[in-house]
Amino acid sequence: MPTLPQPPIKAKYATVYDVPATIAKVHDVLYVIYEGGQIEPFEVEMAPFTVVLGDVATAETAAMWDRVAGGPAMIATHRTMGRQ
Repeated sequence: MPTLPQPPIKAKYATVYDVPATIAKVHDVLYVIYEGGQIEPFEVEMAPFTVVLGDVATAETAAMWDRVAGGPAMIATHRTMGRQ
């Protein structure tokens, strides 16, 4: 069975009206995806009440490397603090 090409998706963590959400761009359309699973188109009226917090891919990559390093407790207790 052939694999269908996936559309390029860019996503950012954000708060919309002080509610945690993810804003994703699919086929040049912006969508707001809330933690509860609700998806709605991003409207221009939402812009003044939206705070973009960061890139989803970058945050997930950093979280993965933190888990590989042993988690927050291991990282905090075994830092070299600039020593070489």
